[in-house]
Amino acid sequence: MTIVVAGDRSDDDRFHRPTAHGEWHVKCVSFLAQGGDVAPPRNAVRDWVMSRPPGAYFTTADVPATAGSVDSALSRLAAPDGPIERVRRGVYWRKGAPTRFGSAKPDPLQIALAAAGAGAGPAGATAANTVGLTTQVPRRPHIAVVGRAPKGLHGVQITARANSHRVLLSPTEVAVLECLRDFEHYVEFPWQRARRRIHKLAAHGTIDLTKLADVAGHERRAGLRDRVADLMND
Repeated sequence: MTIVVAGDRSDDDRFHRPTAHGEWHVKCVSFLAQGGDVAPPRNAVRDWVMSRPPGAYFTTADVPATAGSVDSALSRLAAPDGPIERVRRGVYWRKGAPTRFGSAKPDPLQIALAAAGAGAGPAGATAANTVGLTTQVPRRPHIAVVGRAPKGLHGVQITARANSHRVLLSPTEVAVLECLRDFEHYVEFPWQRARRRIHKLAAHGTIDLTKLADVAGHERRAGLRDRVADLMND
């Protein structure tokens, strides 16, 4: 998510090579004083895309370049024999490596989460399955989003939530919050077993219980605050 202006100065020693996160660092003071344009090296978009792990999902807004250069570059990279696949308008999938069972396919749940943006995460039985609190695998993915649900997500059940603080949570943290909200409906284990599972996720750094508790404080749901308080009382 870096602003870049078109142009090719890849051989200019005033530019640094990209970091592992795909950001471009420019010695702006001396460079702009000479009237130069700010631009990424040639093939910057391709380099960024190829740095994504196989199976990763990303949107055009994630790519550190101007909108015009991103759209044209991604269109070329999404050719049938290219390294990515356009799975929805503005959403791309870095193709996974072929296996002996054939080529991998995009995951509808991950596509929906990428399209929905910050604050989205699994909900319902999908949340319980994601967190490991049920053995049931829902036939149709279910996600919760902040505000209005995005259009055109076929085959996915979407629930809108009003709590804007959810944008601070990762998809897994949203899944835990959804499990705590609808515990009696979707979690098949008793509370103490579920509690141990959630604490294990926190111990491994997968979720942040303090942040989760802060966001849950803005939710209106019977029983939610009592479960969160019990989680924090350790």
